[in-house]
Amino acid sequence: MTRNQDSLEIANNSSETRNLFNKSRLYSLTNVIQTIRGKTTEREILQLCVAQVYEVLKCDRVVVYSLLSESQGKIIAEALTPGFSPTIDSIIKDPCFEARYVDLYQKGRVRVIDNIYEAGMSPCYVENLEKIEVKANLVVPLNYTDNSLFGLLVTHQCSAFRQWELAEVNFAIQIAGWAMEQISYLKKYARLQTQLDQTVEWQNSLQKITHDIHRVNNCDDVLQVTVDRVREILQCDRTVIYGLYDKIVGKIVAESTLPSLKPIKERIIKDPCFEYRFIDKYRQGRTRAINNIYQADLTTCYVENLEKISVKSNLVVPINWQNGELFGLLVAHECFEFRKWQDQESNWLQKVGVQTGLALSRSRLEAELSNLKSSKNSLKAAREIIKFTKIKTQKIGESLQNFNQVLSEVNNLNRILNKEVALIAQSDFKPEKKEIKVMQILAKKMTVNVVKLKKYLDLYQTHVNHMKDILDEAVIRKLSN
Repeated sequence: MTRNQDSLEIANNSSETRNLFNKSRLYSLTNVIQTIRGKTTEREILQLCVAQVYEVLKCDRVVVYSLLSESQGKIIAEALTPGFSPTIDSIIKDPCFEARYVDLYQKGRVRVIDNIYEAGMSPCYVENLEKIEVKANLVVPLNYTDNSLFGLLVTHQCSAFRQWELAEVNFAIQIAGWAMEQISYLKKYARLQTQLDQTVEWQNSLQKITHDIHRVNNCDDVLQVTVDRVREILQCDRTVIYGLYDKIVGKIVAESTLPSLKPIKERIIKDPCFEYRFIDKYRQGRTRAINNIYQADLTTCYVENLEKISVKSNLVVPINWQNGELFGLLVAHECFEFRKWQDQESNWLQKVGVQTGLALSRSRLEAELSNLKSSKNSLKAAREIIKFTKIKTQKIGESLQNFNQVLSEVNNLNRILNKEVALIAQSDFKPEKKEIKVMQILAKKMTVNVVKLKKYLDLYQTHVNHMKDILDEAVIRKLSN
């Protein structure tokens, strides 16, 4: 094998690797890998990695060089022989580390240097190595499973030059590979856990806002609760609901906004750009996320309408309600800076739009049922009024009939009495006791009948007043409905 070349082809020589481990009497390769897999953080894995290479290769220093940029990196793990300069947490600027080396290391480049002065390196690279007392080194890439370069696993010999053996190189390569495999797994697990946590968080917020929306009883409250909760959860500058009246005219029917923004609720918006074809698309569930209104290929009139209300970015979802008809649009606004809307935000808001439509449909249905119930109650009350009126009318009729009967009797008695009085007046003789007795009887009967007349007249008036109260109440109910 040729030494000090920019690239080195490594043969898989398992027997030499085993000899190395037998000679070191420290670790078997299997034990090293099992130990790495037991670590739960990136720092723990990398620190174990340098410690294992340091112990097995018996070198002066092993470091992990984490790449920050194409010409700069940081030492984030180190195993060091006492007496040599520590490099942990050092920021190393290496202008000699050109972009082309990144590509080479991503492809698996390994560099073996037995003597830094005989390796044909640039003077600046030699100077950097001299600063940390390096005389020979072994450089192995640390690549993620997708082959992107994380950094370098570097083994240093500082006390003297060193001829690296193939088994040593193979060991460093395998340790680096297994370490990065574990780190890649941890990162993938962390990403999945983050996604899961975010999904659970969005789901919980959806359940909460759904509960709040369906808790209120009328359409205006549904709309206001929706915009308030959406702005709170999305942390945006303004949330509105745009109620559609016809193809190009709508009204802002609900709004939640920052105090520093001018309110736009109740504003009528005529938008000739809102063509009929968009209505069908939104009815079918169209969602639109605009991160930058000037880079979204919008029509000039649409951009002008958004500028009038200070919008720089917006997220638009439909609100469909009864029979799948489009009620309007639920819109989140960013007004002070542009915003890149995330897929989870868009999906969440779309579901909120669906729940808002369901809540509106429920509220409208409940209102219609309430009106129907009120109408039924009014009809029932009217029937009761008619029934009572009929009864009172009958009683009034009976009172009038009784009154007329008594009045007729009084009139008859009055005629008889008048006749008797006339006979007495025409006679020159004093009336007999019999005639006086008849007149007393007639007068008494008349008195009794007058009392009856007053009683029936009072009863008649009571029935009339009662019926009048019933009719007045019926009129009041009718006006209130």
